[in-house]
Formats: sequence, C-alpha cells, structure tokens
Amino acid sequence: MRTIRRSLIAAALAGLALGQPVFAGARPAAPVTAPAPSRPPNVIMILADDVGVEAFRPYGGEYATPNVARLAAEGVTFDNAFSTPLCSPSRTRLMTARENGQNYQAFGYLDPKERTFGNLFRDAGYATAIVGKWQLSGNGFDDRVGITPQAAGFDSALLWQLRAGTQKGSRYWGPTLWTNGKPQVHEEGFGPDVMSDFALSFIEQNKDRPFFLYYPMVLVHDPFVPTPDAVTIKGAKPRFGAMMAYMDKMVGQVLDKVRAAGIEDNTLIVFSADNGTNRQIVSVRNGAEVRGGKGAPTLTGTHVPMVIRWPGVVPAGVRKAGLFDFLDVLPTMAEAARLPRVSGIDGVSQWQVALGKAQSARPVIFQHYAPVWLFAPTRFVFDQTRKLYGDGRYVSLDLAHDAETEIAPEAMTAAERKHRQHLQAELDRQNDGPLDPARFPWCKGQEPKVAGQDPIIAGCGIVPRDVD
Repeated sequence: MRTIRRSLIAAALAGLALGQPVFAGARPAAPVTAPAPSRPPNVIMILADDVGVEAFRPYGGEYATPNVARLAAEGVTFDNAFSTPLCSPSRTRLMTARENGQNYQAFGYLDPKERTFGNLFRDAGYATAIVGKWQLSGNGFDDRVGITPQAAGFDSALLWQLRAGTQKGSRYWGPTLWTNGKPQVHEEGFGPDVMSDFALSFIEQNKDRPFFLYYPMVLVHDPFVPTPDAVTIKGAKPRFGAMMAYMDKMVGQVLDKVRAAGIEDNTLIVFSADNGTNRQIVSVRNGAEVRGGKGAPTLTGTHVPMVIRWPGVVPAGVRKAGLFDFLDVLPTMAEAARLPRVSGIDGVSQWQVALGKAQSARPVIFQHYAPVWLFAPTRFVFDQTRKLYGDGRYVSLDLAHDAETEIAPEAMTAAERKHRQHLQAELDRQNDGPLDPARFPWCKGQEPKVAGQDPIIAGCGIVPRDVD
C-alpha cells in the first residue's frame, strides 16, 4: 500500500467520479463490437453529492454541465436511474449491491463485515483508491464503529468525514482531510481541488496497470459556498449554480487526464449522484419548476443521472429508458471488467443494456427506506408509470418532470386495478423485514418530545447543527 501525503496548496503529491433532449451532433448508434483489450479495463466511478436530474442539461435540466454532457454524448445515458433518497442508504446500496432491508443499519455506518466493489476489484488484482466523501465509519451518536476504507478494499484514500461529529471538519474552504487514515486540517485552500489532484495523480501513477478509482465528490452538498471560480457570488441558488459548474469542471479534469494518459479506450467511466437535490433549490427541468427532494421517497428525492462511457465499446450518444437501480452499478462494472459473477447480491447487471444488446434489465425497483435519520421510514415499489407505497398510496409517475399524482381507488379502471395488484405482489414478495422506526439517534438519553415515548423515535426537540 502506498502512503500518500499532500498539502492542499502544494503542486505535487509526495507519492502517488421521458422527455430528455438529444445531444447536438449525437446520433443513435448501433452496438459497438470492439476487440477485447489486452488487459482488464480501468474503471472510474464518479458520484456527485446531493443533486438530482433536474440540475443537469443532458436530462433537460437547468445547468449546462458541459463535461457531463460530453460523457453522455460519448456514451450511454440511462434516463431512469434511481438512488435512495439519502446519502448513507445510497452509498450502502451502491457499494454492496444489496438491498437496504438486508444490510443497512444506521446513518453514516457500513458494517465492517460487508464486501464492497472496492474489495471486488482489489481481489481481482486492481490498484484501488477512493477520494472524496466517506461517511461510513459511524455517525457519532449510536456508538457504532463502521468499516474503514482499507477494509472496504481501497489501498489508497483521501477522504473527508472519515470521522463523525466535530472531527469531520470542513469539506470546502480550509478542509479537514484524512490521508490513509491520518488527518490534516488545512488552514486555507479549497477541498475539491486537492481531491481532484489526488484523483488525477492516482490515474497517472497507475496508467500502466488496471485500476479502480471511486470518486464520491463532496460537491454540490450544502453549505452553499463560493468556489475559486466564483469567489464573490452570494445567495443559495447562485452558489449552487457555481458549485454545479465546479463539479462539472472536476469531471472534465478526469476525462482530460484519462485522454492525456493514453488510456481512454480502455477506461470505463460511470457518473451518477447519490440522491435528490437539497430542498432549498428549485430548478427548471423540461419547462417546469422542480424543487429538490432530498430525503423524500418521491421521484425528486431519488431520480439521478447515470451515464456510462467506454469509447469503442459502448455506443456513443445513446439513451436508454429502462429502469436502473443503484443496486445495479456493482454487477454492471463487474461484467464490463469481465470479473467473476458476484453472488449474494440483489443488483442485476445493466451491461448488456449499455452495449445495446438488451432493452432493459429489470421491470421494477423496490426500496426499503429506513434511514434512521430524520426522515420517516417507508417501503415502495415502482415501474416506469406507477408506484405503490407500503401505506397503500398508489401514484402515477411523470418521469419527465419528476411529479407523482395519487390515484384514488374510486378512479381506478380495471386495468389500473390490475396494475396496482401487480405492484402489490412485488411488495408482498420482498423479504425485507420490518422498518426501523428510529429517526433521531442523537436523542438517546434525552427527554422525549412526547411523554412516555422513546426519544430516538419521537424526537427530543434537539437537532444538531449539521446532521446531513
């Protein structure tokens, strides 16, 4: 394992992310048949933080994001990809390919017994690294101690929030960053810049061998701050826009580095985001206003971008309408890299869909959503037109504007009732167990908000300053 140390301001490291528009110039492409590369492909997974599809121009959204658009124009865009509504459940789902009802226990925590895509690639002989946000070692309130980056399969790591509570520090200006488990508090500089430098250096150092880079960005999560490219900007939404531009710039730096290193034709890049946009932010998508739905089990909380690019292997400028679950990322990357089939997971590979050899890989998505953090737990299942919640609510879906409209029982046609029965059968066949009712782990030992109730469930009238 390399030990990587860097200063935020240093120039070098000391050792060693229906109704959508068609891109201009991009035409539907036939499946590409490329010769098998002489070595396994490099794999880069880029994950933006707290931003749904309504913010991305390739999805009809408000912000230009030219580098994400470049990824899409040169790869395959999945129009209907879904995370969970909140970061920790999404990261658990993404990294392990297991449904949250099977292995999610607490916010900011991943059980040390779990195996992640980092383990999968390291076991296959890849150099592995993670840079960005961690938030899996524990939340600081319930005494759980979660997995370490090294145990999760990453040889090298530069991370924000390796520790919870006051130890996590800033992710932006004057950040607290952990290099291979060792903290450094920087008195100046912008955190995303050092993270980008780490990612680019890892690519350069490992360009002659197969590598897996997981890049869970800290952008564009609040607090909404000025960026180095927009230092004087004020206001939540203008700053959000500037942070979107900076996030996109970081994506472009990865694309440029892969090309400059001469490994573009043997590198798979996957881009997505961990959940919906912050609720303060209202964006325009396909002509309609969309308020961010982070934390909510609605489309605005879960509909995220998903773009896969591998020049010469996947077709360029193609869009896919089939459902894509966060569970599917791990098996998709594994099949693309020709790794052994992974057992004991709930995700399905979307690789044949990406290649143009299949229209879709799954008919429905089910989620057991009990984040044990602020938001009420629920279960739901949906296809491309309808959604059924565990409490019986049945809604129609407008995926072009991320709107849900409840359908009253008396308004259902025979076909509608049959559709609902099908989704109910999907809910009933899940073996996910009861929903954890806990929502306020920081209230342990406090006076409950409602007399006689457990404060972890009912609350205690206290909310930590930063709990998301």
